[in-house]
Amino acid sequence: MTEIEILNNSQLGFIQNAIYTVAVVIMTFISFRLGRIVNEKNGNIIAKSLVTLYGIMMTFFSIQVGAYLSYYQKALSYNLAELKATGVKLSAGSEDTISRYAINLKDGFPKLAPELPTILVCTVVFLLVIGTTWIKTPLNKS
Repeated sequence: MTEIEILNNSQLGFIQNAIYTVAVVIMTFISFRLGRIVNEKNGNIIAKSLVTLYGIMMTFFSIQVGAYLSYYQKALSYNLAELKATGVKLSAGSEDTISRYAINLKDGFPKLAPELPTILVCTVVFLLVIGTTWIKTPLNKS
């Protein structure tokens, strides 16, 4: 493949990831809204458990979307580094991509795995959903 083909194919992956990220934002909003409603209406244990289950599914989906973003970035860097290793002169932007997402060609194609910041952010959001669902808050009637 040529440099432009590699860049075009990677952009398709980034667009797909952006659409899934919008879905994650919407699902996160729904999680918080459901948790708040169940808490305010004194929902039973089944309702709170279902909201918790939805929060778990949303969290794992969010981690997976973050893992795909990291994968697409590393795959782009790997493909460009592989092209450069064949002796092709790359543009400055492609050279910057290779240096930003440092990939060792000897290690092989990158694996699909989330990065630590993604896991931490998703965990914090999940804990907030759980807190919103299960922790009783005093009602202010002022």
